Amino acid sequence: MSFAFPLLDTVKSILSDTMPGTPPEIWWLAGCVLFVLALTALVDAFTSVIPDIFIFLGLGAVTATLGMTVSWEIAALHLRHALLAGFTIWVINFFWYKKFHHDALGMGDAKWTMLAVACFGFLPGLFAWGVGAILAVFFMGLMYLAHYKITRVTFAPFLFIGLSAGLYWIRFGN
Repeated sequence: MSFAFPLLDTVKSILSDTMPGTPPEIWWLAGCVLFVLALTALVDAFTSVIPDIFIFLGLGAVTATLGMTVSWEIAALHLRHALLAGFTIWVINFFWYKKFHHDALGMGDAKWTMLAVACFGFLPGLFAWGVGAILAVFFMGLMYLAHYKITRVTFAPFLFIGLSAGLYWIRFGN
């Protein structure tokens, strides 16, 4: 299907390329997931809470769409990768909590990552955490230099920037 405007065809192509191994007809799924991830990151920035309902509806939509358009085995594989990513973050936080008696990571960030990994794969999710961590540390440094005391950093906005950078790198960097 071709759009009347070449820009929309380009957007469709880019979104399709962000989800490897999926048919180009479900390019819209990447756009919807990016919208949900951006929305939840924005909510997190202002409330320090990532709304579970959007994340779990997104996971359901990704799994159902992949199951109906590709195969249920592929859908299950994507869901398994998402659960593995979330579990890994939970384990890291568990051991951190045992050692230091406070959370290192929010479980909202783990759920956010699960949706990103379910749709886009491990590499963009890992890229999101790497770039997000660097940006968050830079932000904390700026706040320190400005003598503005912060007690908590909401991480999802930095994750979203990192995910966007990862998807760009995967699309144009190879």
